[in-house]
Amino acid sequence: MEKKLNNTYLIFLNILIVVYNLYIWLTIFREKVIVADDLKEVYNAKYISKPYFSYIYSYLDSSNMAARPVSGFITGTLVFLSQYNASIYLLGILFFPLSLLAVYWIAQKMLSKELASLITLLYSCSLIGTSIQFSPIMLNSNLATLFFCVSIYYVYIHKNILLSSLFFILSILSYEIFLPLILLNLFLIKENKKRIIFLLVTVGLIVLFRKGIQPQIFAHSYQRDEVGKAFELKRVMQVTILTAKLFFKDIFVGIYKGLLNLKNLHIVEIFLALIMSSVVYKIFSGYDFKSKLKDIKNIGLISLVSIILGVSVFYVSAYIPTLFGFDNRSLGAVRLFYTVFIISGIIYLSFKLKLGNKTVSSLFAGVAFLLLTTNMSVKNAWIYANQFNLRMFNELGKTLKAEHIESGVVCLKYDMFTELKTNPHFILREPIFYNNWECRMLSEMNGIDAKKVLVYNADRQTKCEMVFRYQNGKMIREK
Repeated sequence: MEKKLNNTYLIFLNILIVVYNLYIWLTIFREKVIVADDLKEVYNAKYISKPYFSYIYSYLDSSNMAARPVSGFITGTLVFLSQYNASIYLLGILFFPLSLLAVYWIAQKMLSKELASLITLLYSCSLIGTSIQFSPIMLNSNLATLFFCVSIYYVYIHKNILLSSLFFILSILSYEIFLPLILLNLFLIKENKKRIIFLLVTVGLIVLFRKGIQPQIFAHSYQRDEVGKAFELKRVMQVTILTAKLFFKDIFVGIYKGLLNLKNLHIVEIFLALIMSSVVYKIFSGYDFKSKLKDIKNIGLISLVSIILGVSVFYVSAYIPTLFGFDNRSLGAVRLFYTVFIISGIIYLSFKLKLGNKTVSSLFAGVAFLLLTTNMSVKNAWIYANQFNLRMFNELGKTLKAEHIESGVVCLKYDMFTELKTNPHFILREPIFYNNWECRMLSEMNGIDAKKVLVYNADRQTKCEMVFRYQNGKMIREK
């Protein structure tokens, strides 16, 4: 009877995880949240004149996509289709829940259905790499996660190194975040001969594509790995310090800001978080942790090493590890293994300290509530960032009309960094207008002819015919 009741709670939790993630997606979809790089993609979609296959080739033939043809093909297809309806582009966010299915699938094969549900829940509302949950263009990270999980499935469950290699390659050609974790696949392969075959096939094909095929078929080929940066002592120190800051400060700052924003959540959202955390407590209050303690310890150690490997990407790239802004998009691998590490760490330490099931369950319920509510606050912050951009450009449009300005180069000035740090609506300094490529779509959405009036960010453009400052909700002409 108790086992049947526990299964009922588990099914209920899985349903709630689906409902929660669909609610997040539907809210972003309904509010038409398009910020940062997504603004460029949606604008470009409106002026596609090429047939589909010609366009896809031209889309892939770029510095961003040539090295990522798998995710580039899917993103390009969404952009092409969205020329008829911009809402289609937002369907790209659905690749995040698809990656959750892959995470659950492999976790329940390696651990248990209960722990798989918990991992999926906490991964879905992690503070790390929030851009992959709210930005369609970041479907590349979600695809990389999906393919990586399938690769682990084939090497761990079916011992099929060729299929594992294939999906690992697909992961890397979607986004490079899991590349150092090839060591995890090698660790899971038990025979040295098969390890060598996996390594030669996987690395060989990746190098063949990157150094041979890619430069030949794409005129704008760009090698995204910058190995030389690993020998720049100043940058190595910067990445190390930022990594420590991310784990030991920034995550707690994010949770603190999330708690401050509880008052801005809908009562339904708080109720959903309470229900989900309560169900988590019910499931694990009677769970047999002791029989899995050895496996959990091993998983914890593997996840810790995987976090270190995931962070190592930043030593050979131009990105930095940060929880804040749009740059957090490169933390997909860290997000996954940090979730696993926290869960295994709580279980192992609790039983080493002889705290018992109810304490572990209470800790999981508490962590779930904190992350769920913070994640919903981050969702609201993304919506606010979109609205902030629209209000600012709407004021600019009204001011240009009032001053009878129909053409020219305009610089828009506002204190972005102060806004992000002091405005309580932002949790992780969500992306508001900064780059010049964001201007055209924001102009068009607010009645400004983007072909006649060229709007730039004053921080990114020095020579301007006219300068307007946005402050306290008002637009003032300075030049």
